Amino acid sequence: MINVSIIVPCYKVEAFLDRCMNSLLNQTLRNIEIILVDDGSPDICPQLCDDYANIDSRVRVIHKKNQGLGLARNSGLEIAKGEYIAFVDSDDFVSINMYENMYMEAKIQHADAVFCNFFTEKSDGSWHNSNEVKVNAIWTGDMIRQFMLGMIASPPYIKSERLFQMSVWHAIYKRSIILEHNLSFLSEREVGSEDIPFQIDFLKYANSIAYIQNPYYYYCYNGKSLTTTYKMDMFQRYKCLYNILREKTLEIPDALVRVNRFFIGYTRYCIRHVATLEKLKNMPRMDEILNDDIWNLVNNDFKPSYLPVKQRMFYFLTKYKCKVGLVFLCHLINLMNKHIK
Repeated sequence: MINVSIIVPCYKVEAFLDRCMNSLLNQTLRNIEIILVDDGSPDICPQLCDDYANIDSRVRVIHKKNQGLGLARNSGLEIAKGEYIAFVDSDDFVSINMYENMYMEAKIQHADAVFCNFFTEKSDGSWHNSNEVKVNAIWTGDMIRQFMLGMIASPPYIKSERLFQMSVWHAIYKRSIILEHNLSFLSEREVGSEDIPFQIDFLKYANSIAYIQNPYYYYCYNGKSLTTTYKMDMFQRYKCLYNILREKTLEIPDALVRVNRFFIGYTRYCIRHVATLEKLKNMPRMDEILNDDIWNLVNNDFKPSYLPVKQRMFYFLTKYKCKVGLVFLCHLINLMNKHIK
Protein backbone atom coordinates (compact mmCIF):
# COMPACT_ATOMS: atom_id res chain seq x y z
CA MET A 1 0.00 0.00 0.00
CA ILE A 2 1.13 3.55 -0.76
CA ASN A 3 1.63 5.41 2.51
CA VAL A 4 0.70 8.93 1.39
CA SER A 5 -0.87 10.33 -1.76
CA ILE A 6 0.14 13.97 -2.27
CA ILE A 7 -2.30 15.94 -4.44
CA VAL A 8 -0.82 19.03 -6.12
CA PRO A 9 -3.13 21.23 -8.25
CA CYS A 10 -1.21 23.24 -10.86
CA TYR A 11 -2.32 26.49 -12.45
CA LYS A 12 0.03 29.24 -13.68
CA VAL A 13 2.88 28.11 -11.43
CA GLU A 14 5.64 27.45 -13.93
CA ALA A 15 7.98 29.68 -11.90
CA PHE A 16 7.44 27.70 -8.69
CA LEU A 17 6.70 24.11 -9.68
CA ASP A 18 10.32 22.93 -9.73
CA ARG A 19 10.87 24.15 -6.18
CA CYS A 20 7.73 22.38 -5.00
CA MET A 21 8.49 19.13 -6.81
CA ASN A 22 12.08 18.99 -5.62
CA SER A 23 10.80 19.00 -2.04
CA LEU A 24 8.31 16.21 -2.81
CA LEU A 25 10.45 13.92 -4.95
CA ASN A 26 13.18 13.95 -2.28
CA GLN A 27 10.92 13.00 0.61
CA THR A 28 12.53 10.61 3.07
CA LEU A 29 9.25 8.67 2.96
CA ARG A 30 9.72 6.89 -0.36
CA ASN A 31 6.43 5.00 -0.59
CA ILE A 32 4.39 7.94 -1.80
CA GLU A 33 2.57 8.97 -4.93
CA ILE A 34 2.45 12.54 -6.23
CA ILE A 35 -0.70 13.42 -8.18
CA LEU A 36 -0.19 16.52 -10.32
CA VAL A 37 -3.52 18.00 -11.40
CA ASP A 38 -3.07 20.31 -14.38
CA ASP A 39 -6.13 22.54 -13.97
CA GLY A 40 -6.15 23.73 -17.57
CA SER A 41 -3.04 25.83 -16.97
CA PRO A 42 -2.26 28.12 -19.96
CA ASP A 43 1.51 28.18 -19.35
CA ILE A 44 4.04 25.33 -19.63
CA CYS A 45 2.77 23.57 -16.49
CA PRO A 46 1.03 20.79 -18.48
CA GLN A 47 4.34 19.86 -20.11
CA LEU A 48 6.23 20.14 -16.84
CA CYS A 49 3.76 17.75 -15.20
CA ASP A 50 4.25 15.18 -17.96
CA ASP A 51 8.03 15.58 -17.71
CA TYR A 52 7.95 14.75 -14.01
CA ALA A 53 5.82 11.66 -14.68
CA ASN A 54 8.41 10.48 -17.22
CA ILE A 55 11.23 11.00 -14.73
CA ASP A 56 9.65 9.34 -11.66
CA SER A 57 7.09 6.52 -11.71
CA ARG A 58 5.57 7.78 -8.45
CA VAL A 59 4.22 10.83 -10.28
CA ARG A 60 0.75 10.63 -11.85
CA VAL A 61 -0.78 13.38 -13.94
CA ILE A 62 -4.34 14.52 -14.54
CA HIS A 63 -5.09 17.06 -17.29
CA LYS A 64 -8.48 18.73 -16.93
CA LYS A 65 -10.30 21.92 -17.84
CA ASN A 66 -9.91 24.82 -15.46
CA GLN A 67 -12.44 24.66 -12.60
CA GLY A 68 -10.49 25.96 -9.62
CA LEU A 69 -8.53 24.59 -6.68
CA GLY A 70 -11.31 22.72 -4.88
CA LEU A 71 -12.45 20.70 -7.88
CA ALA A 72 -8.84 20.04 -8.91
CA ARG A 73 -8.28 18.44 -5.50
CA ASN A 74 -11.40 16.33 -6.02
CA SER A 75 -9.93 15.02 -9.29
CA GLY A 76 -6.86 13.92 -7.37
CA LEU A 77 -8.96 12.24 -4.70
CA GLU A 78 -10.70 10.15 -7.34
CA ILE A 79 -7.50 8.32 -8.31
CA ALA A 80 -5.51 8.46 -5.05
CA LYS A 81 -4.41 5.10 -3.61
CA GLY A 82 -2.56 6.12 -0.45
CA GLU A 83 -3.43 5.18 3.11
CA TYR A 84 -3.33 8.91 3.86
CA ILE A 85 -3.98 11.94 1.67
CA ALA A 86 -1.99 15.19 1.65
CA PHE A 87 -2.51 18.43 -0.27
CA VAL A 88 0.21 20.82 -1.37
CA ASP A 89 -0.19 24.16 -3.14
CA SER A 90 2.18 24.15 -6.08
CA ASP A 91 3.72 27.54 -5.31
CA ASP A 92 4.76 26.29 -1.83
CA PHE A 93 7.22 23.63 -0.69
CA VAL A 94 7.77 21.29 2.27
CA SER A 95 10.59 19.87 4.39
CA ILE A 96 11.95 16.64 2.94
CA ASN A 97 11.09 14.70 6.13
CA MET A 98 7.55 16.09 6.44
CA TYR A 99 5.58 13.08 5.32
CA GLU A 100 7.78 10.44 6.96
CA ASN A 101 7.41 12.14 10.34
CA MET A 102 3.69 12.81 9.95
CA TYR A 103 2.96 9.29 8.72
CA MET A 104 4.93 7.76 11.60
CA GLU A 105 3.03 9.96 14.06
CA ALA A 106 -0.25 8.83 12.52
CA LYS A 107 0.69 5.18 12.96
CA ILE A 108 2.03 5.60 16.50
CA GLN A 109 -0.99 7.58 17.70
CA HIS A 110 -3.56 5.69 15.57
CA ALA A 111 -4.60 9.13 14.31
CA ASP A 112 -7.10 9.76 11.53
CA ALA A 113 -5.38 13.07 10.74
CA VAL A 114 -2.05 14.65 11.65
CA PHE A 115 -1.35 18.39 11.49
CA CYS A 116 1.94 20.27 11.79
CA ASN A 117 3.13 23.80 12.40
CA PHE A 118 4.23 25.76 9.33
CA PHE A 119 6.30 28.70 8.13
CA THR A 120 4.75 31.73 6.43
CA GLU A 121 6.94 33.87 4.19
CA LYS A 122 6.65 37.64 4.60
CA SER A 123 7.02 40.23 1.82
CA ASP A 124 10.55 41.04 3.02
CA GLY A 125 11.62 37.41 2.60
CA SER A 126 11.62 36.53 6.30
CA TRP A 127 9.80 33.47 7.66
CA HIS A 128 7.32 33.30 10.53
CA ASN A 129 6.75 30.07 12.48
CA SER A 130 3.05 29.56 13.15
CA ASN A 131 3.65 28.00 16.60
CA GLU A 132 0.02 26.93 16.82
CA VAL A 133 1.08 24.24 19.28
CA LYS A 134 4.13 24.39 21.54
CA VAL A 135 4.30 20.63 22.16
CA ASN A 136 2.92 17.62 20.29
CA ALA A 137 -0.79 17.25 21.00
CA ILE A 138 -3.56 14.67 20.66
CA TRP A 139 -7.29 15.33 20.44
CA THR A 140 -9.94 12.61 20.79
CA GLY A 141 -13.72 12.48 21.14
CA ASP A 142 -15.42 15.78 22.01
CA MET A 143 -12.03 17.52 22.09
CA ILE A 144 -11.93 17.27 18.30
CA ARG A 145 -15.01 19.50 18.15
CA GLN A 146 -13.15 22.18 20.09
CA PHE A 147 -10.22 21.88 17.70
CA MET A 148 -12.61 22.27 14.78
CA LEU A 149 -14.28 25.34 16.34
CA GLY A 150 -10.81 26.83 16.76
CA MET A 151 -10.35 26.50 13.01
CA ILE A 152 -13.59 28.35 12.31
CA ALA A 153 -12.85 31.26 14.66
CA SER A 154 -11.56 32.10 18.11
CA PRO A 155 -13.91 32.73 21.01
CA PRO A 156 -14.96 36.42 21.02
CA TYR A 157 -12.60 37.42 23.83
CA ILE A 158 -9.43 36.20 22.05
CA LYS A 159 -7.60 38.69 19.82
CA SER A 160 -6.52 36.33 17.03
CA GLU A 161 -9.12 35.52 14.39
CA ARG A 162 -8.71 31.77 14.81
CA LEU A 163 -6.71 29.34 16.92
CA PHE A 164 -5.78 26.91 14.15
CA GLN A 165 -5.13 27.41 10.45
CA MET A 166 -8.03 26.04 8.42
CA SER A 167 -5.98 25.17 5.33
CA VAL A 168 -5.59 21.50 4.46
CA TRP A 169 -2.00 21.81 3.27
CA HIS A 170 -0.38 21.26 6.69
CA ALA A 171 -2.01 17.90 7.38
CA ILE A 172 -2.50 14.33 6.23
CA TYR A 173 -5.94 12.66 6.26
CA LYS A 174 -6.89 9.00 6.39
CA ARG A 175 -8.29 8.14 2.97
CA SER A 176 -10.67 5.46 4.28
CA ILE A 177 -12.71 8.15 6.06
CA ILE A 178 -12.85 10.25 2.91
CA LEU A 179 -14.03 7.25 0.91
CA GLU A 180 -16.51 5.92 3.46
CA HIS A 181 -18.29 9.26 3.81
CA ASN A 182 -17.81 10.42 0.21
CA LEU A 183 -16.06 13.62 1.27
CA SER A 184 -15.01 16.19 -1.30
CA PHE A 185 -14.23 19.87 -1.71
CA LEU A 186 -16.69 22.57 -2.67
CA SER A 187 -15.68 25.07 -5.33
CA GLU A 188 -14.07 28.22 -3.94
CA ARG A 189 -15.66 29.99 -6.89
CA GLU A 190 -19.01 29.43 -5.20
CA VAL A 191 -18.26 29.54 -1.47
CA GLY A 192 -15.14 31.71 -1.11
CA SER A 193 -13.09 29.10 0.78
CA GLU A 194 -12.98 25.39 0.03
CA ASP A 195 -10.90 24.27 3.02
CA ILE A 196 -13.04 24.85 6.10
CA PRO A 197 -16.14 22.91 4.90
CA PHE A 198 -13.87 19.94 4.13
CA GLN A 199 -12.22 20.19 7.54
CA ILE A 200 -15.60 20.20 9.30
CA ASP A 201 -16.83 17.22 7.29
CA PHE A 202 -13.68 15.20 7.95
CA LEU A 203 -13.27 16.04 11.64
CA LYS A 204 -16.88 15.10 12.25
CA TYR A 205 -15.93 11.47 11.62
CA ALA A 206 -12.41 11.47 13.08
CA ASN A 207 -11.79 9.56 16.32
CA SER A 208 -8.30 10.86 16.97
CA ILE A 209 -6.12 13.63 15.52
CA ALA A 210 -2.53 14.58 16.27
CA TYR A 211 -0.65 17.87 15.97
CA ILE A 212 3.14 17.97 15.62
CA GLN A 213 4.97 21.02 16.97
CA ASN A 214 7.61 20.95 14.22
CA PRO A 215 7.03 23.28 11.24
CA TYR A 216 7.30 21.31 8.00
CA TYR A 217 5.25 23.30 5.48
CA TYR A 218 6.49 26.53 3.80
CA TYR A 219 3.66 28.84 2.76
CA CYS A 220 5.31 31.16 0.26
CA TYR A 221 4.80 34.81 -0.60
CA ASN A 222 4.50 34.99 -4.39
CA GLY A 223 4.25 38.75 -4.87
CA LYS A 224 0.58 38.88 -5.80
CA SER A 225 -1.31 41.70 -4.10
CA LEU A 226 -4.83 40.99 -2.95
CA THR A 227 -5.48 44.70 -2.44
CA THR A 228 -5.43 45.57 -6.14
CA THR A 229 -8.50 43.57 -7.13
CA TYR A 230 -11.87 42.77 -5.67
CA LYS A 231 -14.14 40.28 -7.34
CA MET A 232 -17.70 41.53 -7.61
CA ASP A 233 -19.23 38.40 -6.10
CA MET A 234 -16.77 37.99 -3.22
CA PHE A 235 -19.21 39.04 -0.49
CA GLN A 236 -21.89 36.76 -1.94
CA ARG A 237 -19.46 33.84 -1.84
CA TYR A 238 -18.78 34.47 1.84
CA LYS A 239 -22.50 34.70 2.52
CA CYS A 240 -22.89 31.28 0.92
CA LEU A 241 -20.02 29.94 3.02
CA TYR A 242 -21.60 31.41 6.16
CA ASN A 243 -24.86 29.57 5.48
CA ILE A 244 -23.01 26.32 4.83
CA LEU A 245 -21.03 26.59 8.07
CA ARG A 246 -24.20 27.33 10.07
CA GLU A 247 -25.85 24.24 8.61
CA LYS A 248 -22.83 21.98 9.19
CA THR A 249 -22.46 23.04 12.83
CA LEU A 250 -26.09 23.22 13.96
CA GLU A 251 -25.70 20.42 16.51
CA ILE A 252 -22.43 21.71 18.01
CA PRO A 253 -22.80 23.78 21.20
CA ASP A 254 -21.33 27.29 20.99
CA ALA A 255 -20.66 26.92 17.25
CA LEU A 256 -22.87 29.80 16.15
CA VAL A 257 -20.82 32.48 17.86
CA ARG A 258 -17.71 31.14 16.09
CA VAL A 259 -19.43 31.02 12.70
CA ASN A 260 -20.65 34.60 13.19
CA ARG A 261 -17.17 35.80 14.06
CA PHE A 262 -15.85 33.94 11.01
CA PHE A 263 -18.33 35.84 8.82
CA ILE A 264 -17.53 39.19 10.43
CA GLY A 265 -13.82 38.65 9.80
CA TYR A 266 -14.32 37.78 6.15
CA THR A 267 -16.69 40.70 5.71
CA ARG A 268 -14.03 42.97 7.17
CA TYR A 269 -11.70 41.62 4.49
CA CYS A 270 -14.23 42.61 1.81
CA ILE A 271 -14.83 46.05 3.31
CA ARG A 272 -11.12 46.86 3.51
CA HIS A 273 -10.70 46.04 -0.15
CA VAL A 274 -13.75 48.03 -1.19
CA ALA A 275 -12.70 51.01 0.94
CA THR A 276 -9.28 50.97 -0.74
CA LEU A 277 -10.57 50.66 -4.30
CA GLU A 278 -13.81 52.68 -4.44
CA LYS A 279 -14.49 56.41 -4.11
CA LEU A 280 -16.51 57.47 -1.11
CA LYS A 281 -19.23 59.17 -3.16
CA ASN A 282 -19.88 56.07 -5.23
CA MET A 283 -19.47 52.83 -3.29
CA PRO A 284 -22.03 50.34 -4.66
CA ARG A 285 -20.16 47.32 -3.32
CA MET A 286 -19.93 48.87 0.13
CA ASP A 287 -23.70 49.51 0.02
CA GLU A 288 -24.26 45.90 -1.01
CA ILE A 289 -22.40 44.67 2.07
CA LEU A 290 -23.86 47.06 4.60
CA ASN A 291 -27.47 46.72 3.46
CA ASP A 292 -27.54 42.93 3.27
CA ASP A 293 -30.22 41.17 5.33
CA ILE A 294 -27.71 38.67 6.68
CA TRP A 295 -26.61 41.24 9.25
CA ASN A 296 -29.94 40.79 11.01
CA LEU A 297 -28.97 37.17 11.72
CA VAL A 298 -25.46 38.06 12.83
CA ASN A 299 -26.54 40.98 15.02
CA ASN A 300 -29.07 38.85 16.87
CA ASP A 301 -26.58 36.13 17.74
CA PHE A 302 -23.21 37.84 18.19
CA LYS A 303 -22.15 40.05 21.09
CA PRO A 304 -18.86 41.80 20.24
CA SER A 305 -18.05 43.27 23.65
CA TYR A 306 -14.95 41.10 24.07
CA LEU A 307 -13.52 41.70 20.60
CA PRO A 308 -10.21 43.58 20.30
CA VAL A 309 -10.69 47.33 19.74
CA LYS A 310 -10.13 47.48 15.97
CA GLN A 311 -12.37 44.47 15.33
CA ARG A 312 -15.06 45.91 17.59
CA MET A 313 -14.92 49.26 15.76
CA PHE A 314 -15.31 47.44 12.43
CA TYR A 315 -18.30 45.55 13.75
CA PHE A 316 -20.16 48.58 15.07
CA LEU A 317 -19.42 50.74 12.01
CA THR A 318 -20.73 47.93 9.83
CA LYS A 319 -23.79 47.37 12.00
CA TYR A 320 -24.75 51.06 11.81
CA LYS A 321 -23.78 51.39 8.12
CA CYS A 322 -21.26 54.16 8.63
CA LYS A 323 -19.34 54.26 5.35
CA VAL A 324 -17.27 57.33 6.20
CA GLY A 325 -16.10 55.78 9.45
CA LEU A 326 -15.27 52.48 7.76
CA VAL A 327 -13.23 54.17 5.02
CA PHE A 328 -11.32 56.22 7.59
CA LEU A 329 -10.63 53.14 9.74
CA CYS A 330 -9.47 51.09 6.75
CA HIS A 331 -7.02 53.76 5.60
CA LEU A 332 -5.78 54.25 9.16
CA ILE A 333 -5.08 50.52 9.51
CA ASN A 334 -3.29 50.48 6.14
CA LEU A 335 -1.06 53.36 7.28
CA MET A 336 -0.34 51.63 10.58
CA ASN A 337 0.59 48.41 8.78
CA LYS A 338 3.00 50.27 6.47
CA HIS A 339 4.58 51.97 9.47
CA ILE A 340 5.06 48.63 11.21
CA LYS A 341 6.78 47.18 8.11
